[in-house]
Amino acid sequence: MPAMRRPRCLLVVLIITAMALPAQALDLRWPEGARLAAAGAPALAGFTIATGPFENGRVPTRSVEGVLSEQIWQVEGAASDPLVLLRLLREQLEDGGFEIDFTCAARACGGFDFRHALPIAVSGDMFVDLTDFHYLAASRDDPDGRTHLALTVSRGGTTGFAHLAVVTPPGDLPPGLLAAPEEVLEIEVVPATSLADLLETEGRAVLEDLSFDIGAASLSGARYDSLTTLAAYLAANPTTGVVLVGHTDAQGGLETNIRLSRARAQAVRRYLIEELDVAAAQVEAEGIGYLAPRESNATPEGREANRRVEVVIATLPG
Repeated sequence: MPAMRRPRCLLVVLIITAMALPAQALDLRWPEGARLAAAGAPALAGFTIATGPFENGRVPTRSVEGVLSEQIWQVEGAASDPLVLLRLLREQLEDGGFEIDFTCAARACGGFDFRHALPIAVSGDMFVDLTDFHYLAASRDDPDGRTHLALTVSRGGTTGFAHLAVVTPPGDLPPGLLAAPEEVLEIEVVPATSLADLLETEGRAVLEDLSFDIGAASLSGARYDSLTTLAAYLAANPTTGVVLVGHTDAQGGLETNIRLSRARAQAVRRYLIEELDVAAAQVEAEGIGYLAPRESNATPEGREANRRVEVVIATLPG
């Protein structure tokens, strides 16, 4: 595949060189205005890489093992555009001998189902807009075996975000995969406990206290702490939008369940707007039926867990 032309707007770059690795080590140039926000210490581990988009209820993946190193970059300026940043890095990867195994963007990937099927950094330093992200998986043959990498780029406001995971063949643990400033922070995964925490760290959350009767779209309770919390979060973040995504169990046909799941999401949207004074422009409602279960539909408990509405962070139009 021919290399893409580097965007003319990116004239000055920071040179990031590899440390204590062979000549084949990864050497990427990041654009001016880029900042290494977090880096995990290299360690022997496994990592899951997508090999195709979300379809038929799953994301096809490949599990690779070796020395895993992860970084999160934040980018300001012209290269904060995810497509510009992807093109800049993709050209360098191809020039460095990497083969592009798979790449996709947002809806073509499968949206939130794709993003949340993969280990894309759970960290306050990383943001993934589920309507505006790009994913790239690549690999190359090195002297000790095959090196794999996964790159996710997105944007929040005027800041671009990139999560880079590289798995090199196992061997002696290197002190570092990529050069990093002394003040680099290690990624620390802290389980989120509140709805606001989940929205900030993972970009999504299940509205656990909502309840729907079988086959019904109307809310069956009078008070919902999750919706009160969500309304307060949106009021405190007026430039943030969310999509309410309805889900059903697997009883009945797909089209019927998609309509039902959308109706449930719309019921939650009406409640937020009419009862809790949430701005209508901040909330959209969609439904995907039974295509993304979180439990088995073989048991009553699993079907009940699958009848839910999730809230997903999204970019406001305009």
